[in-house]
Amino acid sequence: MRETSFFRSLLTIAAIAFILLAGCLGKSPSPRFYTLTPMSDHQAVSKSESTARNPSVGIGPVKLADYVDQSKLVTRTSDNRMTVADFDQWAGTFGDNLTHVLAENIGFLVPTDRIYIYPWRRSVPIDYQVVLDVVRFDGELGKDAWLVARWSLLGGEDKQPLTVSRASIREPVTGSGYTALVAAQSQALAKLSHEIVEAIQAASRKQPGK
Repeated sequence: MRETSFFRSLLTIAAIAFILLAGCLGKSPSPRFYTLTPMSDHQAVSKSESTARNPSVGIGPVKLADYVDQSKLVTRTSDNRMTVADFDQWAGTFGDNLTHVLAENIGFLVPTDRIYIYPWRRSVPIDYQVVLDVVRFDGELGKDAWLVARWSLLGGEDKQPLTVSRASIREPVTGSGYTALVAAQSQALAKLSHEIVEAIQAASRKQPGK
């Protein structure tokens, strides 16, 4: 009887240990969240170099390629193959993050505090409107980040196209993980911001009153 009781206790302990072990093994890793960041001070031109004088700039609409517009980070393993991360995600809505960082960069570079995100009220006077279509925004871990976008700068009350351009930006990734990739993507977005601001400055030189 004692041996039977002992073996029953042993089996019970083994069953409990198995359940606990299975629970530990089955637990998914916690998700990791990332965000694009605005450019730093050393990336901006001096305010004294700006030809635009506090213009009103509207950002949007911003359109994203379907594969980019999702919560999880997307990387490229070859020209024709993509990988969606299991636990590495954007903090919040990626489209909102990109749009607001672009707005911060442009406002910092022009410089102006009069930045508006689409849609804005009709009563808001907009000197320049930036329309953006992001075709590609991904990269290879430990290699390069890519940003390919078609963008237009519209101006005047009738929003005539002042500049229509296509940007293809490649930014090296200085690390092996997702943190380094997102940092490189932020740098790529900063370069796109510079391109757009150069167009705003060129337009303002043709309109001295702005």
